[in-house]
Amino acid sequence: MRNRPSLHPIRARRTRRRAGQSGRLLLALAAFTALALPCAAAAGGAPPWMQAQVSAPVPEHDPQTNAVLMYSERVVTVQPNGNRRRLERRVFRILRPEGGKRGLAVAIFDSRSRIASIHGWCIPATGKEFEVKDRDAIETGLAGVAGSELISDVRARMLSIPAAVPGSLVGYEFERDEQPLLQADSWDFQDTVPVRESRFTLELPPGWQYSNTWINHPGQPPVSGGNRWVWVVSDIKPIAIESQMPPWQGMAGRMWISFVPPSGLAAGPQTWQQMGAWYLDLTNGRRDASPEIRQKVGELTAATPQLVGRMRALAAFVQSEVRYVAIELGIGGYQPHPAAEVFTHRYGDCKDKATLLASMLKELGVDSSYVIVDTERGAVTAATPPNFGFDHVILAIRLPPGTSDPSLQAVLAHPRLGSLLLFDPTDPYTPFGSLSGRLQGGYGLLVVPEGSELVQLPHLAPDANAIRTIAHLTLDANGTLSGDVQEILVGDPAAHQRSVLTTFSQNDGHRKFLESHLGHAFSDFQVLNARVANVRANEQPLEWNYSLEAHYYAKASADLLVVRPRVLGSKSSALLETREPRRNPVEFDAAEHDTDTFEIALPSGYRVEELPAPVDADYGFAAYHSRSQLVGHTLRYSRSLEIRELSIPVEKTGDLKQFYRTIEGDEHATAVLTPDGVAR
Repeated sequence: MRNRPSLHPIRARRTRRRAGQSGRLLLALAAFTALALPCAAAAGGAPPWMQAQVSAPVPEHDPQTNAVLMYSERVVTVQPNGNRRRLERRVFRILRPEGGKRGLAVAIFDSRSRIASIHGWCIPATGKEFEVKDRDAIETGLAGVAGSELISDVRARMLSIPAAVPGSLVGYEFERDEQPLLQADSWDFQDTVPVRESRFTLELPPGWQYSNTWINHPGQPPVSGGNRWVWVVSDIKPIAIESQMPPWQGMAGRMWISFVPPSGLAAGPQTWQQMGAWYLDLTNGRRDASPEIRQKVGELTAATPQLVGRMRALAAFVQSEVRYVAIELGIGGYQPHPAAEVFTHRYGDCKDKATLLASMLKELGVDSSYVIVDTERGAVTAATPPNFGFDHVILAIRLPPGTSDPSLQAVLAHPRLGSLLLFDPTDPYTPFGSLSGRLQGGYGLLVVPEGSELVQLPHLAPDANAIRTIAHLTLDANGTLSGDVQEILVGDPAAHQRSVLTTFSQNDGHRKFLESHLGHAFSDFQVLNARVANVRANEQPLEWNYSLEAHYYAKASADLLVVRPRVLGSKSSALLETREPRRNPVEFDAAEHDTDTFEIALPSGYRVEELPAPVDADYGFAAYHSRSQLVGHTLRYSRSLEIRELSIPVEKTGDLKQFYRTIEGDEHATAVLTPDGVAR
């Protein structure tokens, strides 16, 4: 799923939205234009709205800021028939060489819109001004540039503005004519750099009205006159880009505004229920089964008497046998292809795969409904106004009363519809009954005839995502460690490794993957044998069994041996070890519960002189426990890490930093072995 002008279609992947433009898209297009011929710049005077920024004060910023947004403006003029023209303006002051990418003007359009004009200007710190005009623009399709569509009608016109160097002002404007499917717009006025001033102007025909909602920013009254309203915000602080932060849409200040025509004209969906009804009508008849689909359902389920097993067989077929291919032209950004076509061609995007699985399940007497979601948890919340700012489609499968199976974990208890199993048929590695962490806890539009609504997706227990490691090892007097290791992975860790392992050959490739994994724990080692099971059996845990030999694992110090009881796996993180204080919450991919047990048979003639202290750290959102014990002549180390919450607020990131430091200290703690008969 990817952005379109003024309306976000339901696509299976999305370029991340960022301050009205995708940062990833901007980088991709910048790379593209770097290969193109430079635009022919001509001398020319910049317009008054840009000239006004020459003497305007630069907003407060830190020394690392690459550029500041001096001025932005959007003017939306709605016509009596619902079509509209959008004017966009931006002026940046470049502060550092890295800010030069702000000299790329990008105007996106599709089959329901066109770019009427695009211009760019540069006012250098010294010297003459430059202008680039519409004829200098480069036009390109976006399928495959920063999204995953094979064929798409979304395109871009781009201008490369010259002399975007420190000290200069670069600005651009473009006009776009639109035939929107939804009478609404989103004014995204916050950026990753400081914003001095941002304006939004709305011009409506007589008889039209508007309603607006402010998100992540205090509401501001407009200046109005006739059928024209102007909103202005100033001195907007930037949003810092940090690792593991919430999605941009859930944090940036913006205003969502809906346009309401007079009675007698179609207003389009204005509520979540109306949006669901609109989408339900769009998908009417698309899930009808063909004779070929019915035959295939019979083949896949004939040998499986239990209903859950039959459902699982159909889900596996759609996951593995229907290739992900997105061909999205016009309404195809929203409307799934008929199930019969998807089955015949054996390809489709997220909404196509959901449609086919819904059709096949219906042949078992099992109903299911679309759930339109966002793959960035937090982009849509309970407070989000009704809009189609989603990027993915999954299914809510209505479990028959009395259905009981411990593997069905991603279940939403709905007060009217009963137990709904959430399943993503586009995800090739997450088994039926589970849900990837990125979708857990997020919100989606449940599309049902009984009345569509925004619902929160299940948050699975930590045990649903786990790595369990058990090792039986022997240490000799030379410090060499050898023995057998078993790793069992379920949930997201298993899905991640499966996605990597399927790209390798089954023998040498899997072994190389394991050696890369172990290289973080040992400096000198050999894998003696290795086997991985259930790489393509999603419903089973992924299981590694291997033997290794690590030389110089224990370090000699005089007549002592120093050994690290924690043999494998690092759970600590340097995420918060930065000079600047954390500004955003920390997001985890999923709740998780990992356990390790390492048993090391000690060399003959040695005894334990000193063991690491036990660790018990519980912060509510996460817990870590470890123990080092001597059992007979075996050093036994055990630990558990449990991540319970998906999001850690800023005020608790200090606790999270200490939590990670505690883990790091434990992971580097050592036991001291001394020869028998040596007094200490």
